[in-house]
Amino acid sequence: MIESAQSAVDAVAERWGVEASPSPEAVTLIVAAVAVLTAVPGIWRVARQASTIIHEMGHVLAAWLTGRRVSGIKLHSDTSGVTVSRGRPQGPGLLLTFIAGYPAPGILALGLIWLAASGHSGAALTVYQAVLLLALMLSRNFVGIFSCLLAALGTGLIWWHNDPDIVGYTVVALGVFYALSGVRGTLDLLRVHLRPRSRSASAVSATDATQAARAWRMLPIPAALWLMMFLVASLGCAVGVFWLLFQ
Repeated sequence: MIESAQSAVDAVAERWGVEASPSPEAVTLIVAAVAVLTAVPGIWRVARQASTIIHEMGHVLAAWLTGRRVSGIKLHSDTSGVTVSRGRPQGPGLLLTFIAGYPAPGILALGLIWLAASGHSGAALTVYQAVLLLALMLSRNFVGIFSCLLAALGTGLIWWHNDPDIVGYTVVALGVFYALSGVRGTLDLLRVHLRPRSRSASAVSATDATQAARAWRMLPIPAALWLMMFLVASLGCAVGVFWLLFQ
């Protein structure tokens, strides 16, 4: 058993240490391909589930950091999701939990590309795999389990095969995807809030921005300002990602 554990540690360490530096031409092609694919409505409807996984993991991380107990996450076929946590019904912990979802894809993208730009693509893909496996363990419904398992297997095969060039290309593609999906997800949220009230009252009342506005009475920031914060954060992360890629 000790030898098996040591072999597993060695395998992870080997993949963590993979270095790759994709050429500027390859980066440009990957960025263009990901941008085009995510602009196709049919593809986006499917791919958005990967962004929802990271969105919910943002809630999970914030809940843990603020001392809340996380029961699990659920993903739905319409690419919405929910994180169930327990703790104080008001206060900074609940507020931070609510506001951590929408910036999460952009923050992940920035971290992945920063590692890739530093030559540590293997570490970036290993971190990403760890996040997906954690999401899988926290999933509490069939759609969530299936989505996390599919995502983990898709990039897990690349991680296990451990070809430096393919690992580098994959990390760039993931970073660009999450940078773009973070912005697009926030814009989708804005559209929900801008619809006529008669059509979207129930949807608006359930958004992260609306719940953040109610989460801490001592900090009465309206939902509109939280929306702007989400947009600034996602755009800022996207700008950072593209700056790192093309500097």
